[in-house]
Amino acid sequence: MKTNFHLLLITSVFTLLLASCSTDPQSPGRIFVPDMTYSQAYETYTTNPNFDNGQTARVPAKGTISRGTLPVSSDNESGHLSALHKTYFPNTNEGYVEAGAKLNNPLVLNDVALDKGKALYTVYCAVCHGNEGAGDGTIVKNGKYPPVPAYTDRLPTVSEGQMYHSITWGKNLMGGYASQITAEERWQLVYYIQKLGKVGSFAENATVAAVK
Repeated sequence: MKTNFHLLLITSVFTLLLASCSTDPQSPGRIFVPDMTYSQAYETYTTNPNFDNGQTARVPAKGTISRGTLPVSSDNESGHLSALHKTYFPNTNEGYVEAGAKLNNPLVLNDVALDKGKALYTVYCAVCHGNEGAGDGTIVKNGKYPPVPAYTDRLPTVSEGQMYHSITWGKNLMGGYASQITAEERWQLVYYIQKLGKVGSFAENATVAAVK
């Protein structure tokens, strides 16, 4: 009796397996749980009935940080951590001044840093500041944004620490880019902006920096 039951069970499983097969090599065969195999996908900004607020895009859990980065501050709220300096500078005028006094670019100035800085500048900055830093970006020309000072006029009065702080938190009408650009990338961007503004290592009267 037990042997007959085992035989029936094996036969049933084998039959089920055969039923799920297909002669089409591109076909997955019979799918027994289609809702799991072909789950419904929602576009990022569409309505989603699975969540209380009806939004598909989800807010990261509190305290979430990107891989390879450090928390914004010791309590994750009060200030920005300059990840390559292990120093906090809050989003205040005092923090801006302090960053200007204490921060300098920790990266080696070389062609790699400048090339990466240029790529970042093209994506995030040129639309306002212009390709050459003259303040003539597309949205400025179109009258969609107030005039932007040329780097050659503005940067001689701004230290690279202040530039880093401004890129991180934003300054005046410019928004911050800490969520889009890593600490290292911000410093690469600082180098390239200095090159456009002919300040720092790129100033005419500066000692020529070794760019390798």
